[in-house]
Amino acid sequence: MSQRLSLSPSIGSVLAKALPAVLATGMASLGFAGLKFVLIGELALDFDPAQHQPLPIAWFEAIVQECIHKNAIKEAITQGLAAAITLGVILGYLVNAPLAGAWTTARLFVSSGIGVGLGALLVLFLNPWLIMVLVGIAYGAACAARGKCVPLLAHQTGASNTLVSGLINTSMVLGLLTGTLVGTVLYDKLDSTFLRHGILAVFLGLSLFAGAAVRPPEPAPIPFATGVADLWRGSLSLIQRYWALLTCGGLAWGIASAASLAIFVDAVERLKLEETTAITLVLFPALGAILGNLVSHLMVRRRWVVTAFVLMGIIIASFPLIVVGYWTAAIFALVVGGLFAAGSNVVDARFLKKAAEEGEAGRGSTMMSLTHSLFIFIVGTGLAIALLLGAITSIQQFGFLAGIAIVTAGVAGFIKLGD
Repeated sequence: MSQRLSLSPSIGSVLAKALPAVLATGMASLGFAGLKFVLIGELALDFDPAQHQPLPIAWFEAIVQECIHKNAIKEAITQGLAAAITLGVILGYLVNAPLAGAWTTARLFVSSGIGVGLGALLVLFLNPWLIMVLVGIAYGAACAARGKCVPLLAHQTGASNTLVSGLINTSMVLGLLTGTLVGTVLYDKLDSTFLRHGILAVFLGLSLFAGAAVRPPEPAPIPFATGVADLWRGSLSLIQRYWALLTCGGLAWGIASAASLAIFVDAVERLKLEETTAITLVLFPALGAILGNLVSHLMVRRRWVVTAFVLMGIIIASFPLIVVGYWTAAIFALVVGGLFAAGSNVVDARFLKKAAEEGEAGRGSTMMSLTHSLFIFIVGTGLAIALLLGAITSIQQFGFLAGIAIVTAGVAGFIKLGD
Protein backbone atom coordinates (compact mmCIF):
# COMPACT_ATOMS: atom_id res chain seq x y z
CA MET A 1 0.00 0.00 0.00
CA SER A 2 2.81 2.43 0.81
CA GLN A 3 4.30 1.83 -2.62
CA ARG A 4 0.94 2.55 -4.27
CA LEU A 5 0.58 5.80 -2.36
CA SER A 6 4.03 7.00 -3.49
CA LEU A 7 2.80 8.19 -6.88
CA SER A 8 4.73 11.39 -7.61
CA PRO A 9 8.10 9.83 -8.56
CA SER A 10 6.41 7.32 -10.86
CA ILE A 11 4.30 10.00 -12.56
CA GLY A 12 7.32 12.26 -13.02
CA SER A 13 9.41 9.42 -14.43
CA VAL A 14 6.67 8.35 -16.83
CA LEU A 15 6.06 11.89 -18.08
CA ALA A 16 9.76 12.49 -18.66
CA LYS A 17 10.12 9.41 -20.85
CA ALA A 18 6.63 9.35 -22.34
CA LEU A 19 6.38 13.00 -23.41
CA PRO A 20 6.88 12.34 -27.16
CA ALA A 21 4.23 9.60 -27.07
CA VAL A 22 1.90 11.83 -25.07
CA LEU A 23 2.30 14.71 -27.56
CA ALA A 24 1.96 12.44 -30.61
CA THR A 25 -1.20 10.88 -29.19
CA GLY A 26 -2.74 14.25 -28.40
CA MET A 27 -1.95 15.80 -31.78
CA ALA A 28 -3.17 12.78 -33.75
CA SER A 29 -6.42 12.82 -31.78
CA LEU A 30 -6.86 16.56 -32.26
CA GLY A 31 -6.56 16.39 -36.04
CA PHE A 32 -8.82 13.37 -36.28
CA ALA A 33 -11.57 14.85 -34.08
CA GLY A 34 -11.31 18.21 -35.84
CA LEU A 35 -12.00 16.59 -39.20
CA LYS A 36 -14.85 14.52 -37.76
CA PHE A 37 -16.68 17.51 -36.31
CA VAL A 38 -16.16 19.69 -39.35
CA LEU A 39 -17.92 16.95 -41.32
CA ILE A 40 -20.66 16.60 -38.70
CA GLY A 41 -21.39 20.26 -39.25
CA GLU A 42 -21.25 20.03 -43.05
CA LEU A 43 -23.21 16.80 -43.40
CA ALA A 44 -25.57 16.71 -40.40
CA LEU A 45 -26.14 20.18 -39.00
CA ASP A 46 -26.28 21.76 -42.48
CA PHE A 47 -28.76 19.16 -43.72
CA ASP A 48 -31.77 20.92 -45.21
CA PRO A 49 -34.74 18.72 -46.21
CA ALA A 50 -35.78 21.33 -48.76
CA GLN A 51 -32.42 20.99 -50.52
CA HIS A 52 -32.29 17.19 -50.26
CA GLN A 53 -31.83 15.36 -53.57
CA PRO A 54 -33.60 11.97 -53.71
CA LEU A 55 -31.21 9.05 -53.35
CA PRO A 56 -30.93 6.54 -56.22
CA ILE A 57 -31.84 3.63 -53.92
CA ALA A 58 -35.61 3.82 -53.41
CA TRP A 59 -35.85 1.88 -50.15
CA PHE A 60 -33.07 3.93 -48.55
CA GLU A 61 -34.67 7.17 -49.69
CA ALA A 62 -37.93 6.02 -48.06
CA ILE A 63 -36.09 5.49 -44.79
CA VAL A 64 -34.48 8.93 -45.03
CA GLN A 65 -37.87 10.55 -45.64
CA GLU A 66 -39.34 8.74 -42.64
CA CYS A 67 -36.43 9.93 -40.53
CA ILE A 68 -36.95 13.50 -41.75
CA HIS A 69 -40.62 13.20 -40.83
CA LYS A 70 -39.68 12.05 -37.30
CA ASN A 71 -37.13 14.88 -36.96
CA ALA A 72 -34.27 12.46 -36.26
CA ILE A 73 -32.19 12.93 -39.43
CA LYS A 74 -29.41 14.96 -37.80
CA GLU A 75 -28.95 12.38 -35.06
CA ALA A 76 -28.93 9.56 -37.63
CA ILE A 77 -26.34 11.24 -39.86
CA THR A 78 -24.14 12.06 -36.87
CA GLN A 79 -24.18 8.49 -35.53
CA GLY A 80 -23.81 7.12 -39.06
CA LEU A 81 -20.70 9.20 -39.73
CA ALA A 82 -19.11 7.99 -36.52
CA ALA A 83 -19.94 4.43 -37.58
CA ALA A 84 -18.30 4.94 -41.00
CA ILE A 85 -15.09 6.11 -39.35
CA THR A 86 -14.95 3.18 -36.96
CA LEU A 87 -15.69 0.80 -39.82
CA GLY A 88 -12.40 2.01 -41.29
CA VAL A 89 -10.53 1.21 -38.07
CA ILE A 90 -12.09 -2.26 -38.09
CA LEU A 91 -11.10 -2.93 -41.70
CA GLY A 92 -7.67 -1.48 -41.02
CA TYR A 93 -6.96 -4.21 -38.49
CA LEU A 94 -5.99 -6.52 -41.35
CA VAL A 95 -3.12 -4.16 -42.17
CA ASN A 96 -2.42 -2.35 -38.91
CA ALA A 97 -2.08 -5.50 -36.80
CA PRO A 98 0.92 -6.90 -38.74
CA LEU A 99 2.31 -3.38 -39.20
CA ALA A 100 2.24 -2.82 -35.42
CA GLY A 101 4.64 -5.73 -35.07
CA ALA A 102 6.81 -4.83 -38.05
CA TRP A 103 7.04 -1.04 -37.61
CA THR A 104 8.23 1.15 -34.80
CA THR A 105 5.71 3.31 -32.94
CA ALA A 106 7.22 6.41 -34.57
CA ARG A 107 6.59 5.03 -38.05
CA LEU A 108 3.02 4.14 -37.12
CA PHE A 109 2.33 7.67 -35.81
CA VAL A 110 3.85 9.31 -38.90
CA SER A 111 2.00 7.12 -41.41
CA SER A 112 -1.26 7.80 -39.57
CA GLY A 113 -0.74 11.57 -39.70
CA ILE A 114 -0.06 11.43 -43.44
CA GLY A 115 -3.18 9.35 -44.09
CA VAL A 116 -5.57 11.48 -42.02
CA GLY A 117 -4.09 14.68 -43.48
CA LEU A 118 -4.67 13.48 -47.03
CA GLY A 119 -8.19 12.46 -46.05
CA ALA A 120 -8.94 15.97 -44.82
CA LEU A 121 -8.27 17.21 -48.37
CA LEU A 122 -9.66 14.34 -50.43
CA VAL A 123 -13.03 14.59 -48.68
CA LEU A 124 -13.54 17.87 -50.58
CA PHE A 125 -13.46 16.11 -53.94
CA LEU A 126 -14.63 12.53 -53.37
CA ASN A 127 -17.47 10.81 -51.53
CA PRO A 128 -17.02 11.91 -47.88
CA TRP A 129 -18.43 8.67 -46.47
CA LEU A 130 -15.91 6.55 -48.38
CA ILE A 131 -13.01 8.85 -47.52
CA MET A 132 -13.87 8.77 -43.82
CA VAL A 133 -13.70 4.97 -43.91
CA LEU A 134 -10.16 5.36 -45.29
CA VAL A 135 -9.39 8.00 -42.64
CA GLY A 136 -10.48 5.45 -40.03
CA ILE A 137 -7.95 2.98 -41.43
CA ALA A 138 -5.20 5.60 -41.17
CA TYR A 139 -6.18 6.69 -37.67
CA GLY A 140 -6.10 3.03 -36.61
CA ALA A 141 -2.31 3.11 -37.06
CA ALA A 142 -2.07 5.87 -34.44
CA CYS A 143 -4.33 3.86 -32.13
CA ALA A 144 -2.00 0.89 -32.54
CA ALA A 145 1.04 3.04 -31.76
CA ARG A 146 -0.64 4.50 -28.65
CA GLY A 147 -1.50 1.09 -27.26
CA LYS A 148 1.89 -0.38 -28.13
CA CYS A 149 3.65 2.38 -26.19
CA VAL A 150 1.85 1.59 -22.92
CA PRO A 151 3.52 -1.70 -21.89
CA LEU A 152 6.86 -0.61 -23.38
CA LEU A 153 6.94 2.60 -21.35
CA ALA A 154 5.62 0.83 -18.25
CA HIS A 155 8.53 -1.63 -18.47
CA GLN A 156 11.01 1.18 -19.05
CA THR A 157 9.85 3.34 -16.14
CA GLY A 158 8.79 0.68 -13.66
CA ALA A 159 5.34 2.27 -13.35
CA SER A 160 2.11 0.29 -13.58
CA ASN A 161 0.46 -0.24 -16.93
CA THR A 162 -2.70 1.37 -15.58
CA LEU A 163 -0.82 4.55 -14.66
CA VAL A 164 0.97 4.76 -18.02
CA SER A 165 -2.25 4.05 -19.90
CA GLY A 166 -4.05 6.68 -17.83
CA LEU A 167 -1.52 9.37 -18.71
CA ILE A 168 -1.49 8.57 -22.42
CA ASN A 169 -5.27 8.28 -22.51
CA THR A 170 -5.50 11.66 -20.81
CA SER A 171 -3.53 13.13 -23.70
CA MET A 172 -5.84 11.39 -26.15
CA VAL A 173 -8.92 12.80 -24.40
CA LEU A 174 -7.44 16.31 -24.38
CA GLY A 175 -6.66 15.95 -28.08
CA LEU A 176 -10.15 14.72 -28.92
CA LEU A 177 -11.68 17.51 -26.85
CA THR A 178 -9.54 20.21 -28.42
CA GLY A 179 -10.16 18.77 -31.89
CA THR A 180 -13.91 18.75 -31.28
CA LEU A 181 -13.85 22.41 -30.30
CA VAL A 182 -11.50 23.33 -33.16
CA GLY A 183 -13.61 21.45 -35.71
CA THR A 184 -16.81 23.10 -34.50
CA VAL A 185 -15.26 26.57 -34.52
CA LEU A 186 -13.87 26.03 -38.03
CA TYR A 187 -17.33 24.94 -39.19
CA ASP A 188 -19.10 27.81 -37.44
CA LYS A 189 -16.70 30.68 -38.21
CA LEU A 190 -15.32 29.88 -41.67
CA ASP A 191 -17.59 29.82 -44.69
CA SER A 192 -14.94 28.32 -46.97
CA THR A 193 -14.84 24.52 -46.85
CA PHE A 194 -11.43 24.61 -48.55
CA LEU A 195 -10.03 26.79 -45.76
CA ARG A 196 -11.52 24.57 -43.04
CA HIS A 197 -10.01 21.41 -44.44
CA GLY A 198 -6.75 23.10 -45.42
CA ILE A 199 -6.14 24.24 -41.83
CA LEU A 200 -6.72 20.71 -40.58
CA ALA A 201 -4.35 19.27 -43.19
CA VAL A 202 -1.60 21.72 -42.20
CA PHE A 203 -1.97 20.82 -38.52
CA LEU A 204 -1.80 17.11 -39.29
CA GLY A 205 1.37 17.78 -41.26
CA LEU A 206 2.90 19.44 -38.19
CA SER A 207 1.88 16.47 -36.02
CA LEU A 208 4.33 14.30 -37.96
CA PHE A 209 7.23 15.89 -36.05
CA ALA A 210 5.80 14.75 -32.71
CA GLY A 211 5.16 11.27 -34.05
CA ALA A 212 8.69 10.94 -35.41
CA ALA A 213 10.14 11.72 -31.95
CA VAL A 214 8.49 8.74 -30.22
CA ARG A 215 11.25 6.34 -29.17
CA PRO A 216 10.25 3.76 -26.53
CA PRO A 217 12.42 0.64 -26.17
CA GLU A 218 11.01 -1.49 -28.98
CA PRO A 219 11.00 -5.30 -29.14
CA ALA A 220 12.52 -7.06 -32.12
CA PRO A 221 10.35 -6.42 -35.20
CA ILE A 222 8.13 -9.17 -36.56
CA PRO A 223 8.30 -9.21 -40.39
CA PHE A 224 5.09 -8.00 -42.01
CA ALA A 225 4.61 -11.22 -43.98
CA THR A 226 4.99 -13.25 -40.79
CA GLY A 227 2.45 -11.04 -39.05
CA VAL A 228 -0.04 -11.47 -41.88
CA ALA A 229 0.41 -15.25 -41.92
CA ASP A 230 -0.08 -15.44 -38.15
CA LEU A 231 -2.90 -12.88 -37.99
CA TRP A 232 -5.81 -15.28 -37.62
CA ARG A 233 -4.16 -17.66 -35.14
CA GLY A 234 -2.71 -14.90 -32.99
CA SER A 235 -5.93 -12.92 -32.94
CA LEU A 236 -8.04 -15.93 -31.95
CA SER A 237 -5.58 -16.80 -29.22
CA LEU A 238 -5.87 -13.35 -27.63
CA ILE A 239 -9.66 -13.40 -27.92
CA GLN A 240 -9.99 -16.83 -26.32
CA ARG A 241 -7.87 -15.92 -23.32
CA TYR A 242 -8.95 -12.33 -22.77
CA TRP A 243 -12.47 -12.10 -24.19
CA ALA A 244 -13.89 -10.52 -21.03
CA LEU A 245 -11.27 -7.76 -20.93
CA LEU A 246 -11.72 -7.02 -24.64
CA THR A 247 -15.52 -7.10 -24.54
CA CYS A 248 -15.78 -5.00 -21.39
CA GLY A 249 -13.44 -2.30 -22.73
CA GLY A 250 -15.07 -2.34 -26.17
CA LEU A 251 -18.61 -1.98 -24.82
CA ALA A 252 -17.52 0.90 -22.60
CA TRP A 253 -16.00 2.75 -25.55
CA GLY A 254 -19.08 2.08 -27.68
CA ILE A 255 -21.31 3.60 -25.00
CA ALA A 256 -19.06 6.60 -24.46
CA SER A 257 -18.80 7.42 -28.17
CA ALA A 258 -22.54 7.20 -28.80
CA ALA A 259 -23.47 8.99 -25.57
CA SER A 260 -21.17 11.92 -26.36
CA LEU A 261 -22.83 12.48 -29.73
CA ALA A 262 -26.29 11.91 -28.25
CA ILE A 263 -25.70 14.57 -25.58
CA PHE A 264 -24.48 17.05 -28.18
CA VAL A 265 -27.40 16.60 -30.56
CA ASP A 266 -29.88 16.47 -27.66
CA ALA A 267 -28.59 19.83 -26.50
CA VAL A 268 -29.23 21.30 -29.95
CA GLU A 269 -32.59 19.65 -30.61
CA ARG A 270 -34.31 19.34 -27.20
CA LEU A 271 -32.59 21.98 -25.09
CA LYS A 272 -32.50 24.41 -28.06
CA LEU A 273 -28.90 25.46 -27.48
CA GLU A 274 -26.83 27.03 -30.23
CA GLU A 275 -24.36 24.62 -31.83
CA THR A 276 -21.36 26.58 -30.54
CA THR A 277 -22.81 26.47 -27.02
CA ALA A 278 -23.87 22.84 -27.20
CA ILE A 279 -20.45 21.70 -28.37
CA THR A 280 -18.85 23.09 -25.21
CA LEU A 281 -20.67 20.32 -23.33
CA VAL A 282 -18.04 17.91 -24.64
CA LEU A 283 -15.62 19.67 -22.29
CA PHE A 284 -17.30 18.07 -19.29
CA PRO A 285 -17.18 14.36 -20.18
CA ALA A 286 -13.61 15.00 -21.30
CA LEU A 287 -12.73 16.55 -17.93
CA GLY A 288 -14.42 13.62 -16.25
CA ALA A 289 -12.46 11.19 -18.43
CA ILE A 290 -9.19 12.91 -17.54
CA LEU A 291 -9.93 12.58 -13.83
CA GLY A 292 -11.11 9.00 -14.30
CA ASN A 293 -7.94 8.04 -16.17
CA LEU A 294 -5.68 9.63 -13.56
CA VAL A 295 -7.33 7.89 -10.60
CA SER A 296 -7.96 4.56 -12.33
CA HIS A 297 -4.71 3.06 -10.99
CA LEU A 298 -6.34 3.22 -7.55
CA MET A 299 -9.32 1.18 -8.76
CA VAL A 300 -7.71 -2.03 -10.00
CA ARG A 301 -10.30 -4.23 -8.34
CA ARG A 302 -13.20 -5.93 -10.08
CA ARG A 303 -15.81 -4.56 -7.67
CA TRP A 304 -14.82 -0.98 -8.46
CA VAL A 305 -14.98 -1.56 -12.19
CA VAL A 306 -18.42 -3.18 -11.96
CA THR A 307 -19.67 -0.35 -9.73
CA ALA A 308 -18.41 2.28 -12.18
CA PHE A 309 -20.32 0.78 -15.11
CA VAL A 310 -23.53 0.26 -13.11
CA LEU A 311 -23.50 3.89 -11.99
CA MET A 312 -22.77 5.00 -15.55
CA GLY A 313 -25.87 3.16 -16.77
CA ILE A 314 -28.09 4.70 -14.10
CA ILE A 315 -26.90 8.22 -14.90
CA ILE A 316 -27.30 7.82 -18.67
CA ALA A 317 -30.84 6.49 -18.21
CA SER A 318 -31.81 9.48 -16.07
CA PHE A 319 -30.19 12.04 -18.40
CA PRO A 320 -33.28 13.05 -20.45
CA LEU A 321 -35.47 12.92 -17.33
CA ILE A 322 -33.44 15.24 -15.13
CA VAL A 323 -31.37 17.37 -17.51
CA VAL A 324 -33.28 20.55 -18.31
CA GLY A 325 -30.52 23.00 -19.18
CA TYR A 326 -26.86 23.55 -19.88
CA TRP A 327 -25.46 23.11 -16.38
CA THR A 328 -27.40 20.00 -15.44
CA ALA A 329 -26.26 18.49 -18.74
CA ALA A 330 -22.68 19.50 -17.93
CA ILE A 331 -22.71 17.88 -14.49
CA PHE A 332 -24.21 14.65 -15.79
CA ALA A 333 -21.72 14.54 -18.68
CA LEU A 334 -18.82 15.11 -16.27
CA VAL A 335 -19.82 12.16 -14.10
CA VAL A 336 -20.47 9.86 -17.08
CA GLY A 337 -17.02 10.64 -18.49
CA GLY A 338 -15.32 9.96 -15.17
CA LEU A 339 -17.05 6.64 -14.60
CA PHE A 340 -16.35 5.51 -18.17
CA ALA A 341 -12.63 6.29 -18.01
CA ALA A 342 -12.09 4.90 -14.52
CA GLY A 343 -13.55 1.55 -15.50
CA SER A 344 -12.34 1.19 -19.08
CA ASN A 345 -8.74 2.22 -18.45
CA VAL A 346 -8.33 -0.48 -15.83
CA VAL A 347 -9.46 -3.29 -18.15
CA ASP A 348 -7.62 -1.90 -21.20
CA ALA A 349 -4.34 -1.53 -19.31
CA ARG A 350 -4.67 -5.04 -17.95
CA PHE A 351 -5.14 -6.46 -21.45
CA LEU A 352 -2.16 -4.54 -22.87
CA LYS A 353 0.01 -5.79 -20.03
CA LYS A 354 -0.94 -9.43 -20.58
CA ALA A 355 -0.43 -9.15 -24.35
CA ALA A 356 3.02 -7.58 -23.89
CA GLU A 357 4.03 -10.33 -21.44
CA GLU A 358 3.35 -12.82 -24.23
CA GLY A 359 5.45 -10.88 -26.74
CA GLU A 360 2.35 -9.51 -28.49
CA ALA A 361 2.57 -5.79 -27.66
CA GLY A 362 1.93 -4.74 -31.26
CA ARG A 363 -0.86 -7.19 -31.99
CA GLY A 364 -2.38 -6.57 -28.56
CA SER A 365 -2.57 -2.81 -29.07
CA THR A 366 -4.18 -3.25 -32.48
CA MET A 367 -6.59 -5.88 -31.16
CA MET A 368 -7.66 -3.46 -28.43
CA SER A 369 -8.26 -0.71 -30.99
CA LEU A 370 -10.16 -3.16 -33.18
CA THR A 371 -12.41 -4.17 -30.28
CA HIS A 372 -13.06 -0.56 -29.31
CA SER A 373 -13.90 0.34 -32.89
CA LEU A 374 -16.01 -2.77 -33.43
CA PHE A 375 -18.25 -1.95 -30.50
CA ILE A 376 -18.32 1.75 -31.36
CA PHE A 377 -19.46 0.71 -34.82
CA ILE A 378 -22.06 -1.75 -33.53
CA VAL A 379 -23.53 0.67 -31.00
CA GLY A 380 -23.39 3.69 -33.31
CA THR A 381 -24.79 1.82 -36.30
CA GLY A 382 -27.48 0.25 -34.15
CA LEU A 383 -28.59 3.67 -32.95
CA ALA A 384 -28.43 5.17 -36.45
CA ILE A 385 -30.54 2.37 -37.97
CA ALA A 386 -33.03 2.45 -35.11
CA LEU A 387 -33.40 6.21 -35.48
CA LEU A 388 -33.72 5.97 -39.26
CA LEU A 389 -36.40 3.30 -38.98
CA GLY A 390 -38.22 5.22 -36.28
CA ALA A 391 -37.88 2.28 -33.89
CA ILE A 392 -36.66 4.60 -31.14
CA THR A 393 -36.74 8.34 -30.58
CA SER A 394 -33.75 10.54 -29.83
CA ILE A 395 -34.80 10.45 -26.15
CA GLN A 396 -35.14 6.67 -26.03
CA GLN A 397 -31.57 6.20 -27.23
CA PHE A 398 -30.40 7.13 -23.72
CA GLY A 399 -32.28 4.15 -22.30
CA PHE A 400 -30.74 1.93 -24.97
CA LEU A 401 -27.24 3.06 -23.95
CA ALA A 402 -28.02 2.60 -20.25
CA GLY A 403 -28.98 -1.01 -20.90
CA ILE A 404 -25.67 -1.64 -22.64
CA ALA A 405 -23.85 -0.16 -19.63
CA ILE A 406 -25.51 -2.70 -17.36
CA VAL A 407 -24.46 -5.50 -19.73
CA THR A 408 -20.90 -4.12 -19.56
CA ALA A 409 -21.00 -4.32 -15.78
CA GLY A 410 -22.09 -7.94 -16.09
CA VAL A 411 -19.16 -8.78 -18.38
CA ALA A 412 -16.80 -7.03 -15.93
CA GLY A 413 -17.84 -9.61 -13.35
CA PHE A 414 -15.89 -12.25 -15.33
CA ILE A 415 -12.55 -10.42 -15.45
CA LYS A 416 -9.55 -10.95 -13.20
CA LEU A 417 -7.65 -7.83 -12.26
CA GLY A 418 -4.53 -6.78 -10.43
CA ASP A 419 -1.59 -4.70 -11.63
